Amino acid sequence: MIVTKQDIIRSASKMFKEKGFLATSIQEIAQDCSIAKGSVYKYFPSKEDLLCAVFDECQTVYFDQAERLKQTETGTPKERLVNQIVFRFQYFIEYRHIMVDFIELPITQFATFQSLRNHVRARMMEWHRSWLLEVYGERIEPFLWDLIFIYRAILKDYLQRIIFEAKLLSIEETAWFIVDKLDALVEHMSKSGSKRLLGRSAFDQFIHSGSNDWNNEKERMAEELFGRVAALLEVWPGGTARRKELQEIVQLLGAEITQAQPRRSLIQALCAYLEQEQELRSPVIQLKQIVLEE
Repeated sequence: MIVTKQDIIRSASKMFKEKGFLATSIQEIAQDCSIAKGSVYKYFPSKEDLLCAVFDECQTVYFDQAERLKQTETGTPKERLVNQIVFRFQYFIEYRHIMVDFIELPITQFATFQSLRNHVRARMMEWHRSWLLEVYGERIEPFLWDLIFIYRAILKDYLQRIIFEAKLLSIEETAWFIVDKLDALVEHMSKSGSKRLLGRSAFDQFIHSGSNDWNNEKERMAEELFGRVAALLEVWPGGTARRKELQEIVQLLGAEITQAQPRRSLIQALCAYLEQEQELRSPVIQLKQIVLEE
Protein backbone atom coordinates (compact mmCIF):
# COMPACT_ATOMS: atom_id res chain seq x y z
CA MET A 1 0.00 0.00 0.00
CA ILE A 2 1.30 3.42 -0.99
CA VAL A 3 0.98 5.99 1.80
CA THR A 4 1.07 9.65 0.80
CA LYS A 5 2.01 12.74 2.74
CA GLN A 6 -1.68 13.63 2.94
CA ASP A 7 -2.45 10.20 4.45
CA ILE A 8 0.03 10.89 7.26
CA ILE A 9 -1.45 14.34 7.88
CA ARG A 10 -4.93 12.81 8.00
CA SER A 11 -3.84 10.16 10.48
CA ALA A 12 -1.96 12.67 12.66
CA SER A 13 -4.94 15.00 12.61
CA LYS A 14 -7.20 12.21 13.85
CA MET A 15 -4.83 11.24 16.66
CA PHE A 16 -3.96 14.79 17.71
CA LYS A 17 -7.69 15.55 17.74
CA GLU A 18 -8.41 12.58 20.02
CA LYS A 19 -5.34 12.55 22.30
CA GLY A 20 -3.50 15.81 21.85
CA PHE A 21 -0.01 16.53 20.53
CA LEU A 22 1.98 15.53 23.60
CA ALA A 23 0.14 12.25 24.16
CA THR A 24 0.59 11.11 20.55
CA SER A 25 3.82 9.55 19.31
CA ILE A 26 5.21 9.33 15.80
CA GLN A 27 5.22 5.55 16.27
CA GLU A 28 1.45 5.56 16.83
CA ILE A 29 0.88 7.67 13.73
CA ALA A 30 3.08 5.34 11.70
CA GLN A 31 1.18 2.30 12.97
CA ASP A 32 -2.11 3.93 12.09
CA CYS A 33 -0.81 4.41 8.54
CA SER A 34 0.65 0.87 8.47
CA ILE A 35 4.14 2.16 7.70
CA ALA A 36 7.50 2.21 9.45
CA LYS A 37 8.28 5.09 11.79
CA GLY A 38 11.13 6.19 9.53
CA SER A 39 8.72 6.66 6.63
CA VAL A 40 6.99 9.46 8.53
CA TYR A 41 10.29 11.28 8.89
CA LYS A 42 10.80 11.16 5.12
CA TYR A 43 7.99 13.68 4.85
CA PHE A 44 8.25 15.45 8.22
CA PRO A 45 11.67 16.00 9.85
CA SER A 46 10.08 16.35 13.29
CA LYS A 47 6.85 15.94 15.19
CA GLU A 48 6.61 19.74 15.30
CA ASP A 49 6.73 19.90 11.50
CA LEU A 50 3.89 17.39 11.37
CA LEU A 51 1.79 19.44 13.81
CA CYS A 52 2.37 22.51 11.63
CA ALA A 53 0.98 20.61 8.64
CA VAL A 54 -2.00 19.40 10.68
CA PHE A 55 -2.68 22.89 12.05
CA ASP A 56 -2.50 24.34 8.55
CA GLU A 57 -4.91 21.70 7.27
CA CYS A 58 -7.39 22.30 10.10
CA GLN A 59 -7.45 26.06 9.73
CA THR A 60 -7.81 25.76 5.95
CA VAL A 61 -10.83 23.49 6.39
CA TYR A 62 -12.26 25.88 8.96
CA PHE A 63 -12.12 28.89 6.66
CA ASP A 64 -13.41 26.88 3.69
CA GLN A 65 -16.42 25.72 5.67
CA ALA A 66 -17.00 29.15 7.21
CA GLU A 67 -16.94 30.75 3.76
CA ARG A 68 -19.34 28.11 2.42
CA LEU A 69 -21.67 28.81 5.35
CA LYS A 70 -21.48 32.53 4.63
CA GLN A 71 -22.40 32.03 0.99
CA THR A 72 -25.33 29.68 1.63
CA GLU A 73 -26.88 31.11 4.81
CA THR A 74 -30.02 33.21 4.67
CA GLY A 75 -31.38 35.61 7.25
CA THR A 76 -30.30 39.01 8.52
CA PRO A 77 -26.60 39.88 8.79
CA LYS A 78 -26.90 39.62 12.57
CA GLU A 79 -28.44 36.15 12.39
CA ARG A 80 -25.73 35.03 10.00
CA LEU A 81 -23.05 36.36 12.35
CA VAL A 82 -24.59 34.36 15.19
CA ASN A 83 -24.46 31.24 13.01
CA GLN A 84 -20.80 31.95 12.26
CA ILE A 85 -20.03 32.17 15.97
CA VAL A 86 -21.89 28.90 16.61
CA PHE A 87 -19.92 27.20 13.83
CA ARG A 88 -16.65 28.61 15.17
CA PHE A 89 -17.32 27.29 18.67
CA GLN A 90 -18.40 23.88 17.37
CA TYR A 91 -15.33 23.51 15.16
CA PHE A 92 -12.83 24.73 17.76
CA ILE A 93 -14.31 22.46 20.41
CA GLU A 94 -14.06 19.46 18.10
CA TYR A 95 -10.45 20.30 17.20
CA ARG A 96 -9.49 21.90 20.51
CA HIS A 97 -6.26 19.88 20.83
CA ILE A 98 -5.10 21.35 17.52
CA MET A 99 -6.78 24.77 17.31
CA VAL A 100 -6.83 25.76 21.00
CA ASP A 101 -4.37 23.79 23.10
CA PHE A 102 -1.35 24.63 20.91
CA ILE A 103 -0.85 27.86 22.90
CA GLU A 104 0.28 25.71 25.83
CA LEU A 105 2.84 23.80 23.77
CA PRO A 106 6.57 24.53 23.28
CA ILE A 107 5.88 24.56 19.54
CA THR A 108 4.84 28.20 19.86
CA GLN A 109 8.58 28.97 19.74
CA PHE A 110 9.06 26.85 16.60
CA ALA A 111 9.95 29.19 13.70
CA THR A 112 7.77 27.43 11.13
CA PHE A 113 4.82 27.45 13.48
CA GLN A 114 5.27 31.14 14.34
CA SER A 115 5.02 32.06 10.68
CA LEU A 116 1.97 29.86 10.20
CA ARG A 117 0.29 31.18 13.35
CA ASN A 118 0.84 34.77 12.25
CA HIS A 119 -0.71 33.98 8.87
CA VAL A 120 -3.75 32.45 10.57
CA ARG A 121 -4.03 35.40 12.96
CA ALA A 122 -4.05 37.82 10.05
CA ARG A 123 -6.69 35.82 8.20
CA MET A 124 -8.86 35.52 11.31
CA MET A 125 -8.65 39.23 12.10
CA GLU A 126 -9.58 40.08 8.52
CA TRP A 127 -12.51 37.68 8.83
CA HIS A 128 -13.66 39.47 11.99
CA ARG A 129 -13.27 42.84 10.27
CA SER A 130 -15.38 41.87 7.27
CA TRP A 131 -18.16 40.47 9.44
CA LEU A 132 -18.33 43.46 11.77
CA LEU A 133 -18.49 45.83 8.81
CA GLU A 134 -21.17 43.72 7.17
CA VAL A 135 -23.34 43.74 10.30
CA TYR A 136 -22.76 47.29 11.55
CA GLY A 137 -21.68 49.23 8.48
CA GLU A 138 -19.54 52.33 8.12
CA ARG A 139 -20.52 53.82 11.48
CA ILE A 140 -17.95 51.60 13.21
CA GLU A 141 -15.07 52.85 11.04
CA PRO A 142 -13.87 55.43 13.65
CA PHE A 143 -13.32 52.67 16.24
CA LEU A 144 -13.10 49.62 13.97
CA TRP A 145 -9.85 48.12 15.26
CA ASP A 146 -10.84 48.59 18.89
CA LEU A 147 -14.07 46.72 18.17
CA ILE A 148 -12.22 43.94 16.34
CA PHE A 149 -9.87 43.33 19.27
CA ILE A 150 -12.74 43.47 21.78
CA TYR A 151 -14.75 41.02 19.66
CA ARG A 152 -11.77 38.68 19.36
CA ALA A 153 -11.18 38.75 23.11
CA ILE A 154 -14.85 37.99 23.84
CA LEU A 155 -14.86 35.05 21.42
CA LYS A 156 -11.66 33.64 22.87
CA ASP A 157 -12.76 33.94 26.49
CA TYR A 158 -16.22 32.47 26.01
CA LEU A 159 -14.77 29.60 24.00
CA GLN A 160 -12.52 28.86 26.96
CA ARG A 161 -15.53 29.01 29.28
CA ILE A 162 -17.52 26.63 27.09
CA ILE A 163 -14.64 24.16 26.97
CA PHE A 164 -13.43 24.26 30.55
CA GLU A 165 -16.30 25.44 32.79
CA ALA A 166 -18.03 22.76 34.82
CA LYS A 167 -21.38 24.44 34.16
CA LEU A 168 -22.16 23.81 30.49
CA LEU A 169 -23.04 26.88 28.48
CA SER A 170 -25.34 26.66 25.49
CA ILE A 171 -23.34 27.44 22.36
CA GLU A 172 -26.34 29.07 20.67
CA GLU A 173 -27.28 31.16 23.72
CA THR A 174 -23.66 32.25 24.14
CA ALA A 175 -23.47 33.33 20.48
CA TRP A 176 -26.62 35.45 20.80
CA PHE A 177 -25.34 36.89 24.09
CA ILE A 178 -22.10 37.98 22.40
CA VAL A 179 -23.87 39.66 19.49
CA ASP A 180 -26.33 41.34 21.87
CA LYS A 181 -23.41 42.85 23.80
CA LEU A 182 -21.75 43.91 20.55
CA ASP A 183 -24.96 45.74 19.63
CA ALA A 184 -24.89 47.65 22.90
CA LEU A 185 -21.20 48.45 22.55
CA VAL A 186 -21.52 49.70 18.98
CA GLU A 187 -24.54 51.81 19.92
CA HIS A 188 -22.72 53.39 22.85
CA MET A 189 -19.50 54.04 20.96
CA SER A 190 -21.40 55.53 18.01
CA LYS A 191 -23.48 57.89 20.11
CA SER A 192 -20.72 58.93 22.51
CA GLY A 193 -18.23 59.65 19.74
CA SER A 194 -15.65 57.40 21.36
CA LYS A 195 -12.10 58.08 20.28
CA ARG A 196 -10.19 55.07 19.05
CA LEU A 197 -7.29 53.66 20.99
CA LEU A 198 -6.09 51.18 18.38
CA GLY A 199 -5.39 51.42 14.68
CA ARG A 200 -3.97 49.33 11.88
CA SER A 201 -0.55 49.35 13.56
CA ALA A 202 -1.98 47.35 16.48
CA PHE A 203 -3.06 44.68 14.00
CA ASP A 204 0.42 44.59 12.42
CA GLN A 205 2.08 44.25 15.81
CA PHE A 206 -0.32 41.51 16.84
CA ILE A 207 0.16 39.27 13.81
CA HIS A 208 3.95 39.68 13.73
CA SER A 209 4.64 38.99 17.41
CA GLY A 210 7.61 36.63 17.71
CA SER A 211 9.18 37.71 14.42
CA ASN A 212 12.28 39.87 13.96
CA ASP A 213 10.06 42.78 12.96
CA TRP A 214 8.19 42.43 16.23
CA ASN A 215 11.42 42.23 18.20
CA ASN A 216 12.51 45.51 16.61
CA GLU A 217 9.11 46.98 17.40
CA LYS A 218 9.47 45.91 21.05
CA GLU A 219 12.75 47.79 21.27
CA ARG A 220 11.09 50.91 19.89
CA MET A 221 8.20 50.59 22.34
CA ALA A 222 10.58 50.09 25.27
CA GLU A 223 12.47 53.23 24.29
CA GLU A 224 9.23 55.18 24.02
CA LEU A 225 8.03 54.03 27.45
CA PHE A 226 11.42 54.73 29.01
CA GLY A 227 11.28 58.23 27.54
CA ARG A 228 7.77 58.68 28.94
CA VAL A 229 8.97 57.80 32.45
CA ALA A 230 11.90 60.20 32.13
CA ALA A 231 9.59 62.97 30.92
CA LEU A 232 7.25 62.47 33.87
CA LEU A 233 10.18 62.91 36.24
CA GLU A 234 11.16 66.19 34.57
CA VAL A 235 7.91 67.71 35.88
CA TRP A 236 7.81 65.67 39.08
CA PRO A 237 5.72 67.44 41.74
CA GLY A 238 7.10 65.51 44.70
CA GLY A 239 10.17 67.55 45.58
CA THR A 240 13.71 67.89 44.22
CA ALA A 241 15.34 65.27 46.45
CA ARG A 242 12.76 62.60 45.63
CA ARG A 243 12.91 63.42 41.91
CA LYS A 244 16.68 63.05 41.88
CA GLU A 245 16.44 59.70 43.68
CA LEU A 246 13.89 58.40 41.17
CA GLN A 247 15.94 59.65 38.24
CA GLU A 248 18.94 57.72 39.52
CA ILE A 249 16.81 54.57 39.70
CA VAL A 250 15.62 55.17 36.14
CA GLN A 251 19.21 55.59 34.97
CA LEU A 252 20.14 52.27 36.60
CA LEU A 253 17.13 50.64 34.93
CA GLY A 254 18.08 52.06 31.53
CA ALA A 255 21.66 50.85 31.88
CA GLU A 256 20.51 47.35 32.82
CA ILE A 257 18.00 47.10 29.99
CA THR A 258 20.68 47.80 27.40
CA GLN A 259 22.98 45.03 28.66
CA ALA A 260 23.55 42.02 26.39
CA GLN A 261 22.26 39.79 29.18
CA PRO A 262 20.10 41.95 31.44
CA ARG A 263 19.47 40.65 34.94
CA ARG A 264 15.75 39.97 35.26
CA SER A 265 15.78 40.09 39.05
CA LEU A 266 17.42 43.53 39.08
CA ILE A 267 14.99 44.89 36.48
CA GLN A 268 12.06 43.57 38.50
CA ALA A 269 13.42 45.13 41.68
CA LEU A 270 14.05 48.53 40.08
CA CYS A 271 10.61 48.54 38.46
CA ALA A 272 8.96 47.52 41.72
CA TYR A 273 10.58 50.53 43.41
CA LEU A 274 9.38 52.91 40.69
CA GLU A 275 5.89 51.43 40.74
CA GLN A 276 5.42 52.74 44.27
CA GLU A 277 4.80 56.15 42.71
CA GLN A 278 1.26 56.36 41.32
CA GLU A 279 2.23 58.70 38.47
CA LEU A 280 4.88 56.26 37.21
CA ARG A 281 3.11 52.97 37.81
CA SER A 282 1.36 52.43 34.47
CA PRO A 283 4.27 53.19 32.09
CA VAL A 284 6.70 51.27 34.32
CA ILE A 285 4.45 48.20 34.36
CA GLN A 286 4.16 48.37 30.55
CA LEU A 287 7.92 48.81 30.22
CA LYS A 288 8.61 45.85 32.48
CA GLN A 289 6.22 43.65 30.52
CA ILE A 290 7.92 44.44 27.20
CA VAL A 291 11.48 44.17 28.49
CA LEU A 292 10.95 40.88 30.37
CA GLU A 293 8.79 39.22 27.72
CA GLU A 294 10.37 35.99 26.50
